Amino acid sequence: MLYIIFRKIRNIYYKRKFYKVGDGFFAHGNFSLKNGEKVELGNNVSINDGVYINGQGGISIGDDVSISAKVIIVSTGLDTNEFASKKRHVDKKIIIGNNVHLGAGAIINPGITIGDNVIIGSGSVVTKNISSRCIAVGNYAKKIKEF
Repeated sequence: MLYIIFRKIRNIYYKRKFYKVGDGFFAHGNFSLKNGEKVELGNNVSINDGVYINGQGGISIGDDVSISAKVIIVSTGLDTNEFASKKRHVDKKIIIGNNVHLGAGAIINPGITIGDNVIIGSGSVVTKNISSRCIAVGNYAKKIKEF
């Protein structure tokens, strides 16, 4: 009983950290959030234990999205064009569509768009946009199946 009350309190706490949160949000454990005021979550989004989200460049997550344990979503990174002289960061928005599953340990890099109805395999590193209705896996993530 006490655990159920704690889970509800934790969900309320996390919901206040985001810019916008739809109905049905659920946090399965603790996760790390930076710049949550630039992150929008749709309906029925679940975030598992150990996830790291940095919303500096903006992040939009659609409806019915599950984010598995240890996923990293970072919308900012070093500017490789001026790396030697300035070590400046560049912010790029990430868009994750509806009905997406991010497998455990996946990494979503700045500026990425993931379409609707997509599964990103565990441990995948997403460095390019992923179109809708597919499964993508690997380092670097590639489509292995369309449906």
